[in-house]
Parts: sequence; structure tokens; C-alpha cells
Amino acid sequence: MRRPATALIAGVLATVLIGCGAPSSPPSSTSTPSSSGFPVPSGWKVTFDDEFDGPAGKAPDSRYWHPDHGGTGWGNQELQYYTPSGNAFLDGQGHLVLEARAQSGGIRSCWYGPCQYTSGKEITYRGDAALFSQRYGHFEVRLKMPEGSGLLAAFWLLGDNINDVGYPESGEIDVVETLGNQTTAVEQHAHAPGLDFGSGFTLPSDRSISDWHTYAVTWTPTEIDWEVDGQTTQTLTKQQAASRWDFDHPFYLLFSLAVGGNWPGPPDAGTQFPARMLIDYVRVFDEAS
Repeated sequence: MRRPATALIAGVLATVLIGCGAPSSPPSSTSTPSSSGFPVPSGWKVTFDDEFDGPAGKAPDSRYWHPDHGGTGWGNQELQYYTPSGNAFLDGQGHLVLEARAQSGGIRSCWYGPCQYTSGKEITYRGDAALFSQRYGHFEVRLKMPEGSGLLAAFWLLGDNINDVGYPESGEIDVVETLGNQTTAVEQHAHAPGLDFGSGFTLPSDRSISDWHTYAVTWTPTEIDWEVDGQTTQTLTKQQAASRWDFDHPFYLLFSLAVGGNWPGPPDAGTQFPARMLIDYVRVFDEAS
């Protein structure tokens, strides 16, 4: 199960910032600490790190993040309006919060009329300048996802040449997507022209998407490996993808919490608002030269 491809890229523009070398394996053994204090694996270097420290209510650091806002439906007939401020903020405990809220007054206009919901979407580009993008590497996040029908939370990567080549030619890597009514399952996918790769992964029976988990991809010139809590869950090789491989250019980062749409469907009476996606950190590594 996956979102329609057009849902993932409506309204998106991007430019290349950096392209990096190819790592050979995911981080495992530790060596020197990073500037934020976490250990950096031997043979790797940190190229991007946000621990989301700061006072409660503050917006995420604008040096790295920009709100992608609007109520177009995002190609998936989603119900939320992604706001330019207010729905993405630090909680003062080292987390970024994306908060989906029910709107009784319909204060904004969406594709279907007055918006029923607002939410947050943060990406690493602004206007015509990329704030961060990278080719290949290890991309890792620690997240708590919301439960409830009609909620779709995601961390994903999108080719930052999309403004030049369009979609799906830009390529897309979904590190993790969760549907709030499937509380023990996560979705992990990759998309390119003619390629819709991926599947669901079931968490252990005593675990839920609303618990803290780490999600990652290790992406090289020859394959992409997905991970959940350090366990490799699936692999896409360049040989397997053949001519459909379109993953040799920089991609930028996106966090989003959608409400409704063709996938996953609408909220129901049991869906509780506000609903929160919590992000503890995002860290990107590249092979040390």
C-alpha cells in the first residue's frame, strides 16, 4: 500500500546544494563524538544533524527547515492545510512536533472548501535555494508517530532536480510512512519512472508506531537498504531496478503529517485531535574521505 505518486510532490521545487560520495555500510562502531555529543561511527562523517533543542514553541531552525504550506490536496485529496507557522514547533524537550488539528471554523481555504484540518510539513529547501540535499549516505531519524484513522506521517527524501525533470523522474525514497489505523506496521518505498518498490514491515507484537523507533536508509551507488531499529527490512539493488534506477543525484529531506486523502482514507470518530508526530533527531552521514 502506498500513496499515489502525485501526492508526494505537488507544489515542490528544488535546487541542488551538494552531492556526496558513497558510503559502503551503515554506521555501526563508534569513534569520536559529534558536535552535538552523539558518537560518530568510524569511517563516517556527519553532514547534517538536527537534535531539535530549543525553547518550547519555537519554530524549527530556519537555517535548515522551511514550511511547505497550502491546502491543494497534494495530489491525494488530503484534507489538511499545511500552515506556514504554528503547526511545527519545538516542545522544549529536544523534539520537533508536527501537530494536526481539527478546525471548527474553516479559517483557511482548501481544494474542497473551508479547511477541516491544519497540520505541518517541513522540508530542507526554501524558495529557489536548497537548504540541504545529499547524494548517497546514511539517513536516520528517531520518531514517534500518531495513531488514529486518517493520519499519514512520513519522513522521506525527494530528488532535488524535480523542478528541472519533474516527477517521478526526480526519484523518491520513503524512509518511513505510517498509517494511524495500522498501529504495528510501517511502510517503506522507492519511486522512479516505472518503479514502485517497497512493502510494509510489521513491528514486534508488543510495539507500536506510537513508541519511539529509529528509521533509516543506507543509500549507495548500487543499492538502498531500509532499516527499523537497526534491523535491515528490505533492499533495492541497482541491478534489480535496471533502467528504472534513478537514484544517483542529491535528494532533500521532508517531514509531513497528512490528514485524510485517498490513502489512508478519512479520519473517523475515534481519531483524536490534536495528533502529534514527534521527531527526536535527524542525522545524515557520509563516508569520511
